[in-house]
Amino acid sequence: MAEKKELVLWGKTSPGNILKEKLQEMDVDINDFAARIGYTPKTLNELLKAKCRVTTEMAYSLECGTGIPQYCWLNMQKQYDEDLWREKIKKSLKKQAVWRKFFPINELNPRKWIADFDNKEDVILPILKFFGVPTPKEWEDYYYKNRLKVAFRISLAETEDPYAASVWMRRGEILADEIQMEKQDDKKLRSAIKKAMPKFVELAKTDVAAWEELRRKKALPKPKVGEDFIDDGMRKLQELGATLGIKILYAQNFKSAPIHGMARWYKDIPVIQLHDRFKDRNAFWFTFFHELGHIVLHGKKDIFIKNVYYGNKNQQKDDEANCFAQKYMLQAGLEI
Repeated sequence: MAEKKELVLWGKTSPGNILKEKLQEMDVDINDFAARIGYTPKTLNELLKAKCRVTTEMAYSLECGTGIPQYCWLNMQKQYDEDLWREKIKKSLKKQAVWRKFFPINELNPRKWIADFDNKEDVILPILKFFGVPTPKEWEDYYYKNRLKVAFRISLAETEDPYAASVWMRRGEILADEIQMEKQDDKKLRSAIKKAMPKFVELAKTDVAAWEELRRKKALPKPKVGEDFIDDGMRKLQELGATLGIKILYAQNFKSAPIHGMARWYKDIPVIQLHDRFKDRNAFWFTFFHELGHIVLHGKKDIFIKNVYYGNKNQQKDDEANCFAQKYMLQAGLEI
């Protein structure tokens, strides 16, 4: 137990510094010690200056010569390597601090989506952790260039504000990961959705009626800035989707990226992500049916983001989703 405590106290120092202190304590000359454990004085001097690393073999020899266990030497080396790397990354990220300014900071601050977002020392590290990437370059490669295309056939370079859009998309991934759900067979799932369409239609009809009643009474909900908002109708839709194997998520969009909805397959499970603050409930349901149409009609490799124009790439599929939405909006007796 004492050895483990001592290791913690050593902190951010190289194994060479510890060896130097130990040799002084033992009153042993470096040349004599080197000969005793089978290494050259040159190698041990390099270790003292942190110019070489402690290997498994060397750690064993150091244990025999000093009495400090092999695992301690290896842990010291591991900790020292990590400290050096983190210091290097920290300096590198400080030079790239301007990257943070591309994100919608004023809108993000009250939302608490990104832990430690107001960190003054490591200003971009919280954003990197939010996205699960080590540096801004990986964010750019994945969201802005080609890697997202490899997985999903789109690039956020085609959006007006790829930074805000990427935050909204990533927020959906995090929310999706919080929902436990078993994967379903694709064909069976699509068949189940088609059979459940009368339930979706009925829910849309009753939800819009309830919304209009609240509007008439001037009692519409007023979500607070920064809070995640789900009302009763949205929750019922989420629950109905879950019975079929669809994750339905809600996340407030950004002024610079006014995305109303997105359909995708995330980790082999269909996900529909919707803006949580539609002022027009008919628009909310049209967007939902539109995104559901993509899930029912189109492939798993596509991501469909409403209000984002991709030229003619997905125009036919978007038209098909519109027709799907119009059909069920009419069945619900709702305005299109």
